[in-house]
Amino acid sequence: MQLPANSHLISLDKDWQHRQSYPPLGFTPFYEAALGNGDTFGLYWPIGREAFEPIVVETWHDEWRVQPQFSSIDAFLQAYERADDEHVTTPSLADDPASPFAAYLAAKEAIGQRNPEAAIGLLEAALAIVPEYTDALCLLHGQYVRAGRTDDAVKLAIRAIISPPSFGGPPLKAVQWLRSQPVADKELDPIWRMCGQLSFSFGGSKENADYPLLAAAIECYLEQENFLHAATLMQTYAELMSAETVSFQERYGFDQAAFIARQIAVSAQLAPGGRDPATLWAARPA
Repeated sequence: MQLPANSHLISLDKDWQHRQSYPPLGFTPFYEAALGNGDTFGLYWPIGREAFEPIVVETWHDEWRVQPQFSSIDAFLQAYERADDEHVTTPSLADDPASPFAAYLAAKEAIGQRNPEAAIGLLEAALAIVPEYTDALCLLHGQYVRAGRTDDAVKLAIRAIISPPSFGGPPLKAVQWLRSQPVADKELDPIWRMCGQLSFSFGGSKENADYPLLAAAIECYLEQENFLHAATLMQTYAELMSAETVSFQERYGFDQAAFIARQIAVSAQLAPGGRDPATLWAARPA
């Protein structure tokens, strides 16, 4: 990750350290438009796009959600200048044509107007910017299924299942649909193979067989050198496990600090420096 040349136009939190699984790895907050209630805007580098400039996301901490609001710092600052009482609202596509969240909302409207072609185009554009955008993945998966694009729908279902809950979901329809699809002998994706065993029901129990399955899938992706899927599923695993009780985490051997360190190490396979937040300030333009 590298800070863009115009990062001096915002007040980044230089003391930010990634000690928790939420907000996700790749996020760095700034002070402009912070409401004081825990919700904040920040820079975010989508997984696999560490070499590109970051987008601007908003955290909704009560829901443990992250919304990919603006496509760039400049787009955010334009909205910030227009805002009343420093409350920055979601841009329209006219305001920010590359806003992933605006594209997602417009796609939902297009579906309501029975215009699936427009919806598909909007969702594909959003996912080109934020590949792990779970809400967009789930919505596009449904459109691919309706359009009879089965091969594309399989790929989207897998991506929706491995993508973080902070970006939407849960992907229950994708799980259920994928279970009905035959797995060819040559198919190597671990999530497709094991989706029949996944409940995707988390919290409120002392045991959950999903975690060992997801952990095994991470290891399989690493063995396949599919570092993009591995890094994505690791973020998902971390967020899900972080929502469990401390005693539950201990039973499953989850050490948050150690897991984050491993996420950073795996992400180094995606781009030079990977998703290590320590690289940001060393590379900041003078």
